[in-house]
Amino acid sequence: MQGARLYPTPGRVRFPILPFGGDWSILSSRARGGADSSPTQWPGWLERPSGRRRDATAAARQAGAAGRRGRGGRGGRGPRRGAGAGAGAGPAARGRRSAPGRSRGRGGLAPRRPAPERAGGGGRGAGGGARGCQRGRAGPASRAPAASAHPQARRAMAAGRRRRPRGCRAPRLAPLWCLAAALGALRAPGSRAFNLDADTLTVYSGPEGSYFGYAVDFHVPAARTASVLVGAPKANTSQPDIVEGGAVYYCPWPAQGSARCKQISFDNTNNRKIRVNGTKEPIEFKSNQWFGATVRAHKGEVVACAPLYHWRTLKPTPEKDPVGTCYVAIQNFSAYAEYSPCRNSNADPEGQGYCQAGFSLDFYKNGDLIVGGPGSFYWQGQVITASIADIIANYSFKDILRKLAREKQTDVAPASYDDSYLGYSVAAGEFTGDSEQELVAGVPRGAQNFGYVSIINSTDMTFIQNFTGEQMASYFGYTVTVSDVNNDGMDDVLIGAPLFMEREFESSPREVGQVYLYLQENALVFRDPQILAGTEVFGRFGSAVAHLGDLNQDGYNDIAIGAPFAGKDQRGQVLIYNGNKDGLNRKPSQILQGMWASQTIPSGFGFTLRGDSDIDRNDYPDLIVGAFGTGKVAVYRARPVVTVDAQLLLHPMIINLENKTCQIPESLSSVACFSLSVCASVTGQSISNTIGLTAEVHLDSLKQKGAVKRTLFLDNHESHLIFPLTIKRQRSLQCQDFVVYLRDETEFRDKLSPINISLNYSLDESTFKEGLEVKPILNYYRENTVTQQAHILVDCGEDNMCIPDLKLSARPDKHQVIIGDENHLTLIINARNEGEGAYEAELFVMIPEEADYVGIERSNKGLRPLSCEYEMENITRMVVCDLGNPMVAGTNYSLGLRFAVPRLEKTNMSINFDLQIRSSNKDNPDSNFVSLQINITAVAQVEIRGVSHPPQIVLPIHNWEPEEEPRKEEGIGPLVEHIYELHNIGPSTISDTLLEVGWPFSARDEFLLYIFHVQTLGPLRCQTNPDINPQDIKPATPPEDTPELSAFLRNSTIPHLVRRRDVGVLEPHRQSPAKILNCTNIECLQISCAVGQLEGGESAVLKVRSRLWARTFLQRKNDPYTLASLVSFKVKKMPYKDQPAKLPEGSIAIKTSVIWATPNVSFSIPLWVIILAILLGLLVLAILTLALWKCGFFDRARPPQDDMNDREQLTDDKAAEA
Repeated sequence: MQGARLYPTPGRVRFPILPFGGDWSILSSRARGGADSSPTQWPGWLERPSGRRRDATAAARQAGAAGRRGRGGRGGRGPRRGAGAGAGAGPAARGRRSAPGRSRGRGGLAPRRPAPERAGGGGRGAGGGARGCQRGRAGPASRAPAASAHPQARRAMAAGRRRRPRGCRAPRLAPLWCLAAALGALRAPGSRAFNLDADTLTVYSGPEGSYFGYAVDFHVPAARTASVLVGAPKANTSQPDIVEGGAVYYCPWPAQGSARCKQISFDNTNNRKIRVNGTKEPIEFKSNQWFGATVRAHKGEVVACAPLYHWRTLKPTPEKDPVGTCYVAIQNFSAYAEYSPCRNSNADPEGQGYCQAGFSLDFYKNGDLIVGGPGSFYWQGQVITASIADIIANYSFKDILRKLAREKQTDVAPASYDDSYLGYSVAAGEFTGDSEQELVAGVPRGAQNFGYVSIINSTDMTFIQNFTGEQMASYFGYTVTVSDVNNDGMDDVLIGAPLFMEREFESSPREVGQVYLYLQENALVFRDPQILAGTEVFGRFGSAVAHLGDLNQDGYNDIAIGAPFAGKDQRGQVLIYNGNKDGLNRKPSQILQGMWASQTIPSGFGFTLRGDSDIDRNDYPDLIVGAFGTGKVAVYRARPVVTVDAQLLLHPMIINLENKTCQIPESLSSVACFSLSVCASVTGQSISNTIGLTAEVHLDSLKQKGAVKRTLFLDNHESHLIFPLTIKRQRSLQCQDFVVYLRDETEFRDKLSPINISLNYSLDESTFKEGLEVKPILNYYRENTVTQQAHILVDCGEDNMCIPDLKLSARPDKHQVIIGDENHLTLIINARNEGEGAYEAELFVMIPEEADYVGIERSNKGLRPLSCEYEMENITRMVVCDLGNPMVAGTNYSLGLRFAVPRLEKTNMSINFDLQIRSSNKDNPDSNFVSLQINITAVAQVEIRGVSHPPQIVLPIHNWEPEEEPRKEEGIGPLVEHIYELHNIGPSTISDTLLEVGWPFSARDEFLLYIFHVQTLGPLRCQTNPDINPQDIKPATPPEDTPELSAFLRNSTIPHLVRRRDVGVLEPHRQSPAKILNCTNIECLQISCAVGQLEGGESAVLKVRSRLWARTFLQRKNDPYTLASLVSFKVKKMPYKDQPAKLPEGSIAIKTSVIWATPNVSFSIPLWVIILAILLGLLVLAILTLALWKCGFFDRARPPQDDMNDREQLTDDKAAEA
């Protein structure tokens, strides 16, 4: 069992520190020697004598009263900085005297409050004794920031650092349960409720603010009688002059009509008194004693305790000590007896003065009582056992210090065990193999705050074995429970550590709590613990652990674990874990959610649990859950568990499509069919003899919604059927038969995948008996779905298993795609099957985003025109081609798929086509994966061309002279225009180009071509350096575009339109070679143009209008010149993700010639010049003739006579021949 939880108090507080922001006023109004009280408010007999001090001798130790030199409180280390070792207050703090009249108090644990208002800044206890200088021993820090601390909590902390008046020592005692947290919903796979009925639960309510539900138990005095006991430790009773003394309520079962819980009159008396100096003084103090903080019943015996009960010690200078007390009720509450084992002469902290007996409580199986007192011996704690019979036999109302002869107690330990809290929780179990039970006690602050749980011999109260916690300040041992979880006949131990920190990330630990299960294998031999961890931060998982018994009747005991501050709005949760042969299931089968919210404090649902009793007598144990924050108790009854064994029987399981043995009703069509039998049997404890089920059968259930179902019921032609199924209990399988047929082969493609048939079943609640309050439920651990499979007979050999061997290859008809071109791409694909038949074989071609599917290549007779379709799945586009069903062995297909590739601008320099053949075969269903990568390139042919208009200037100009200082454009010289065109032949686009012109502007401060206007057409932005028209000459009105410019706009060839300019009667001189004037030998004006995007076939045109500065050239007559402008371009960027390695660039020179001509004029020559010229000519001729005559030039040479004869003879011969 679990012990009741009362935390050590954080100061010298006479009454309990209330949890979760309750009535904190008691800190000031009832605190003895507290931060806000004066010692003069308390009677003189409460002052602690100053002459006695604890001596550290061995004899004193053996006597149990020997003291150790008082020492200041040391701070209990929390799990992390600012985190408390425990939530709430524990056994009362006490003062230790270090010298006569001087003592130091030790603080307990700071109260743990809910997240919105937890006390922060550390849990330094409020120390102090009446008229003594006491200092509170620091407890573990609270988790909330100091800024959010409750004011009273801060005062309690401050009390530990403040000196107190000498001599006054008040008990420091409070309930150890203030566990606070802000939590979310705990998730588990058991979202469907298992067999605790959360719909028809019974709820008992108590007085508001009474903490009704703080302790609960079943009361089963006889076989067929049961009721519920509820502790309400802050309830008021009829006891005179007692305020919030606490009570225990009897709640009848069943709770019918107006039946309400009633207080059990364990004690109707006032505080007993004694006469002191002629005045009656109380010897005990029952107000705020927290009676009902622990309640336990065993058969007909009921024990309830008040761990904050105080009594007046019998000393010369009396004191109040929180010794605690219990009451025993027997014989159906007809007889009562008080049992206060620590109310004796061994008072003070070094003895049992701060014992808090009844802090935890349990019974041996023989009925003997186990009482925990964690405050004894400087909070070492102790465990006390006694027989109920002895308590009843030796009880006397007047004998307040009666001692039981057979009572057993653990003794005082060395000083190193101080502040350990032995007895914080207690339970009983058998661990030594002698059939005698041992007791188990939690020590949550032992082992240097790691906590441990001890197994103690029940005969001599010696310690046998310990289980030690793994994390400091986790409060390991906060609760302890014994249960034979795995039903091996040996008791197992469950230990709660609700403050355990999960440290998955060291920087942000999460307080989730843990429960440890130690399975016993042999006597005192345990397995390594199975650990169940909470999931919600500050949920305090493990605050309560209850043995439930076999809740679902599967042969293993089950466990309930409380997380009282988990769930929505901190309403609390209870998690049910079912047992198995290896311990507990890792995940809960059911989570009970708290139903009540509170405006002041969390409801605490799950703070107290009790199980293992069948209150409604249906052979299933039930569970009580307390929610003291809202004053409610819920009784959850277990529902009978129905275990169904369901089967689907098919005949035959392999269907031959050719064997059409069934005929569709009202039709002449024959179909292949098979029989289907739905069979089930049921078992369960306390269930009716006939169980009605609702069955739902789905045919071909693996096919997605909307897909063609291959099988249908013969009767209704549907693929699913819902019908009732009535099963007799404890009989063999009972069946219902159906006929199922297959559609015609033309209606479906899938012949290979199995035909899955599923059966879902549920309980038919309409068949339950009327008036049945707790309805049965299906077994959570048995699936309510059954499946079976049929197969279609295929031509795959004797094993009916086809294993294909699919091969795939592919290549493109071109290895490069040019951006901007009209790209058409064909993939040549070869698909073949070198194995057995491949069913539903399809070729999948994933289309890249740059491409579009056009169709099948039909012009090539060597390629097979298969059936292909374009499909889109999510954002994936694909072409799917049917390769056959089946694609038989030896198939070899070649096909072509045509694609357009229009979207290449934003892609990388390649595109990828992914291809694969897929089939529905189970083994080796797919081919190799083929990925085709096709390169993408950008190609742009860019040219620059230009023309000069006119191409030459002839000087001088007839009837025109240049002005000395021209004011108008016409006074400068003839018009000269240069026109440039940047033309992108394509096919790709250029987006950023620099066009530069070097213009022959001046030489030696003399102008050459003087610019007046720069005109652009297309995406150009130009600027000049220096500026044009520096003389500010008035320009003429620009004429309309010349034919040359118009030709550029029409993208025509310019030279064909260039006309020679006529110069009238002027004829050019023969001149020497012209001198070229360009940017290498003169000063040039720079024209820079940024050219925007040019698609393939587009142009950008630049026109420069200027005048030849005639005066410059007329000063150098007859010297021909050629004026050359140099235009260049460089493509800097193309509008694509990847750029070509080399971008286009080029340049040309446009020339204008300056030549010279003279006028064709006539004039007269004098006559004498003519006569003289003739005479001179005749004289020269005569002289020449005479000279030739003298030289024999005019003499004729005659030939010899013989030669003449020969010539004559030759002449005669020729004449004769003729």
